[in-house]
Amino acid sequence: MNMFDKLILRIKSKDTILFIIVIIVACLYFVVNVPHVSLNVLKTIIDSAIPRIPVFAVPYLLFLPWFWSVMLYVWYHNRSFRQLAYASIIINLVAVIVYVTFQTYVPRDVVVSDDFFSGILRFIYEHDQAYNGFPSLHSALSAMVATYFVCIKSRWSWVFILIAVLIVMSTLFVKQHFIADAVSGVTLGILVTWAVFKIYNRKVEAVC
Repeated sequence: MNMFDKLILRIKSKDTILFIIVIIVACLYFVVNVPHVSLNVLKTIIDSAIPRIPVFAVPYLLFLPWFWSVMLYVWYHNRSFRQLAYASIIINLVAVIVYVTFQTYVPRDVVVSDDFFSGILRFIYEHDQAYNGFPSLHSALSAMVATYFVCIKSRWSWVFILIAVLIVMSTLFVKQHFIADAVSGVTLGILVTWAVFKIYNRKVEAVC
């Protein structure tokens, strides 16, 4: 079977509908990323001590194309795609519920430098509202991807773990999130993905 035939076969599968649901649920973030309840600032002394490093705007910005590339790759190759899709849906829904009931705000200083990386950081600030930081979806979904590759016992797990760590660090160094946001996001991503794999695999074994 060539790549084109495989692509057509995957498009016709039920997983395509699931993929569309993943995209729709992910878009809910933009719907609720506006001030609608009393705002909470989770800043700590440690957060104040963390410097803003504009170069980290690169991994922060590249998170979205990286994440969706992974999702598309897993969907195409049909390697435990449903587990990854269910984990993504649950993580996003949990995050949205928290955003609606306990909305946070991350105060950001104006970017005055004119270097290349500061320009990228300024772009991020202009296009991503400073609300809904807890939990960090950058951190949660990065941890989800890393945990997924660990669960399927991929030999490239360490690469995705390193990428996830870099993205989580970027959320702090570009001052888009506080430590509480990153920690809660990583915890959410790991626990949900691990639980989905456990429950899904148990059901498959029961059917067999």
